[in-house]
Formats: sequence, C-alpha cells, structure tokens
Amino acid sequence: MSEHHKLELIYFNLRALAESPQMMMHYAGVEYRYEMAWDYYGKPWSEAKLEVAFGQLPVLVVNETVHIWQSGAIVRYLAKLTGTMPEDHLLAARVDAVFEQSQELFAPLNPTVNVRIGEDHLKLKENFLSSFPVILKNFTRQLEQSDEGPFFFGSQPYYCDFSVYHHFSLATILQQDILNAYPSVLDFMVAVKNLSGVKEYLASRPEIIDVGTDPKLIIDGIAQPTGTKPS
Repeated sequence: MSEHHKLELIYFNLRALAESPQMMMHYAGVEYRYEMAWDYYGKPWSEAKLEVAFGQLPVLVVNETVHIWQSGAIVRYLAKLTGTMPEDHLLAARVDAVFEQSQELFAPLNPTVNVRIGEDHLKLKENFLSSFPVILKNFTRQLEQSDEGPFFFGSQPYYCDFSVYHHFSLATILQQDILNAYPSVLDFMVAVKNLSGVKEYLASRPEIIDVGTDPKLIIDGIAQPTGTKPS
C-alpha cells in the first residue's frame, strides 16, 4: 500500500509528537521522509508557521499536495496504512480511547524532557512524578484487561500502543524505575521495543542527552540543541 503514498513528516528537533508516527511506519515498512521544518519550508519556523494550518507541527504531507496537521489525525491516518487500526468499530473506539488518554501525557512530559531546563524543569518534573502513579495505575488496569497481552488489546499492536510506549519511555528518562512496580507494563514496553522495524528505529534514532540542563539530540554524531530552530 505504501508505494501509492509519498509521505513526508515535518517536525522539529524534538523527541515528541513525531515518535508514534515514525514507530508505526517503521513497524509496517512504510517509506517516508522526515524533515526539519526549516529545511522543508526553506525559512525559519517563525516565518513558515504563518503559512501552515493553525501554525502547528507536525504536519504529514501526502503525495506532495495534501497536508495533514494535528498529531492525532496523523496517527489515525497512518494507522490505516500500517495495519494498526482495528476493523471492528467498537474495538477501534476502545483503541482510540487509550490513544487519547496517552495524548493527555503530552503536556506534562514532552516539554519537560525536551526543552525545559533548570528550576523550571525541576518543578515540572516534580509535578509529573507526583501525579503519574495514579495515571500509571489506570493504564495498567486497562492493559491487564486483556488475558492475551502483551499489548493493550491482545497479541497485536494497535496505534494506541505506540503512543503509550513513547510517553512511558519519556517518563523513564525522568525516573528510570518509574514503571517497575507493574510487571505487565514492563512486559508491554519490551514487546513494543522488540517489534520488527520498531527495534531498528529505536536503536538508530538520535539519542537525547543533558535533559534538564541543556537538552540535545545527537544527529549524525553531532549534539544539536532541541527545539524549533536549527543549531
């Protein structure tokens, strides 16, 4: 199916909203191109955003003409291309509920890991770590409703699994043992990490370093500051 779709994913130098889409495409062997906003638009993001729908990224460009914004819309579109969208409408709604719940972790997690520094980072980190145990317990309850596992709805991963994995992996950057009280969650993380295609992507994607002090992603061996501007 992928040969009929030229896909370009436009975003920033961040480990954030582009992770679930990339994991899904690698899992399904769907070809795409990842481009930094300033490279794709040929100008600083502060200028380019005036031309972008609602001034938001990521944007998925399909066949060089159709621009899809909003990370949820991008993921659901890709879910149909990657075989991670259930055919059963009721199951699809349940998958979407888990996905939407994981999206609520964006605000307390992604900026805290990717861009916030110093006292600001420490305050956000403290707030997240104090609120996450209850949230994690709720996710675990949903995960353990499936007797088959290891994913949220059995032995097959759906698009919600990739989003939960991304956010949980960011949580472990803030506190390495934060998931350890729940063996089913640890099994889930290992299962997603070892999916064909995903395993290779996670091993090759830029490493994030100096979180909380001067966050950077190591791209082609060069540490580049995270954010919406080129280094």
